[in-house]
Amino acid sequence: MPAQPSPVRIRLSDDKKTLHVSWSDGLDCQYPLSLLRKKCPCATCTTEAKAKGPFYIPLFTADAMALKEINPQGNYAVQFVWHDGHHTGIYDYAYLRGLCPESPETSEA
Repeated sequence: MPAQPSPVRIRLSDDKKTLHVSWSDGLDCQYPLSLLRKKCPCATCTTEAKAKGPFYIPLFTADAMALKEINPQGNYAVQFVWHDGHHTGIYDYAYLRGLCPESPETSEA
C-alpha cells in the first residue's frame, strides 16, 4: 500500500487569500481560505453545520477568513489559527488532501 501523501511545503499567497500546498507525490493544491474555514473539521463547526442542515451557509467576518498561524500537528495534520481566534480545527493530511480543488480524487466526487 503506498504511503499517504504529505505536505512538503505550505505557504500563504501574497494576497493572503489562498493557501498553497505542495504534496509529496507532486500534486500542487491552491485552497481558497474561505473553503478551508467553511470546511473546518472541529466539533463546534461540524455540529453547527449538521444542526442547520444541508443548505446552511456560514457567514464569516473578514477576520474569520484571515489566517494568523499555520501550526504542524505531529506528522499527520496542520492546525489553522484564524484572526478571529478560532483555532480548534485540526486538518489531518487525508482530509486536507480531500479538499484540494486540483486533486483528481476531488473532481471525481
